[in-house]
Amino acid sequence: MLSFRSVEEPHIRRTLLHLDFFVLLVCLLGSAGRALACDQLQSGQPLWIRLSAPISTYTAKPGDPVHAILTRDLVCGDDVLLPVGSSMEGSVRSTRKVGLGIRHETAALELVFNHAISTTGDTIPLAARVEEVENARESVRNGIIQGIRSSNTFQGSISSNLIHLPTWNLYSDPILIAFKAAFPIFPEPEIYYPAGTNLRIATTSEFSPPAETISRELVPQDTGSTAQLDHVVDQLPTRVVTKKNVDADVINLVFIGSEQMVRSAFRSAGWSDSDPVSHRSVMKNFYALLNNSGYAQEPMTTFYLNGKPEDMNWQKSLNSYDRRDHLRIWQWTSKDFPEPVWISSSTHDTGAVLAVKHKGFMHHIAPDIDQERSTVVRDLSFAGCVKSLQYASRSSSPVSLVNATGDIMHTDNAVAVITLKTCRPDFPQPAVESNRPVYKAGNHVFRFARRQILTFRNDIFRANIIYGSYEGTRMAIAALRHPQVPPPGTSPPYIPTREAFTSMYPDQTGPQPTPKRPYQLRTIH
Repeated sequence: MLSFRSVEEPHIRRTLLHLDFFVLLVCLLGSAGRALACDQLQSGQPLWIRLSAPISTYTAKPGDPVHAILTRDLVCGDDVLLPVGSSMEGSVRSTRKVGLGIRHETAALELVFNHAISTTGDTIPLAARVEEVENARESVRNGIIQGIRSSNTFQGSISSNLIHLPTWNLYSDPILIAFKAAFPIFPEPEIYYPAGTNLRIATTSEFSPPAETISRELVPQDTGSTAQLDHVVDQLPTRVVTKKNVDADVINLVFIGSEQMVRSAFRSAGWSDSDPVSHRSVMKNFYALLNNSGYAQEPMTTFYLNGKPEDMNWQKSLNSYDRRDHLRIWQWTSKDFPEPVWISSSTHDTGAVLAVKHKGFMHHIAPDIDQERSTVVRDLSFAGCVKSLQYASRSSSPVSLVNATGDIMHTDNAVAVITLKTCRPDFPQPAVESNRPVYKAGNHVFRFARRQILTFRNDIFRANIIYGSYEGTRMAIAALRHPQVPPPGTSPPYIPTREAFTSMYPDQTGPQPTPKRPYQLRTIH
């Protein structure tokens, strides 16, 4: 037996040595691959930025500088390549203003960004273009922001149909004249974005980050017991319900701090609470509907948790009545936290339609509700209101659900637990006006003349039986092609992803296209 071991042990030692060498080689090659991948990032890297100064097609000219601030870390693996707070510098490449409306009905704006200045003062060349304007009524195609057509509104569509009524003189029809007199609202066709507008841009070529990466966390990660936190989150309710006790939104956020901290955090981040339902708020809703503009304090439908309505609600919009970030918050009693606990459900509205089934207007939401959770984390962190952040996973919740109006919701089952602090931002904050007035170009005489010209153009080109037939056919085909919402349990498979801590957003493989949004009736509830 001794002789046998003396013969075999050198062979075993050599085998183990070769195996260790192989493992070391694989690790070195993997590290080198990651280093090379981070050294030269491919095009299509998404970056979230916030404008530092307003910009408008009415006054902007090609070559004008554009300044913004990065609101989300650019990360590669565990390294922060471009930290939050870095300056993003660019310019106006092209602009098309409506003016009096003689040449153009819609505005267009193209912004490009050519370099970033990190928080350490390093200048990093890059090439990027706009892919999305958060909560904007405008769409983005091939890096160009496309403005709206002022006549493409609720009352504009009715006016175009009224003009088909039998009459000797189209413009002397009393019904048409009365309708236009009753609803003289005409949306502003020029593009205008105030300071604080969030943009998603994407690099258009390979990007070389600094040689020495900056590893800095905007928000310190809570190192407490993950298992204990998961257990606490598992005790929380999963869904909130409507007045008719129908399952609605998913609880995906927890705030730890006083009520004053919660209110201060959202106000500092540029969010607004909602107005109560009243005659005044109904009229403001109706005006926003006709003007195709945003309502920063739009009333929200009341949801219930254990029979209790929300204690507060918050929302953030820009210039669109369709699109907004919003959430509802309830106070929750927990013995596991010495401080007050608030739980919240957050979703992102992407449109509103008139639904016969629901006997009124209803909002549609984006299916990936984790993105809205990330938006809340990003905004509060950028405002310097987050002391620590940790994600806890539910063990039993499904990853695909349906809300009260039939919209599909996808989630990775995680709840973001945010411990709040007194808001102290680490870098200069662009001014965010939550109750800014509606932008209007020119004076009253200019706007009146422009309105008449644009209305006349619209009546000539679109208020006719040929265009009416085309529009009706297009809407019918779009309705037939609209996919039906599958019943619960039959939704397509969803791969859950957790936000990278430093980036605040789920990893994206490239820029997501902004969908073309045809005109739809907007909710006024």
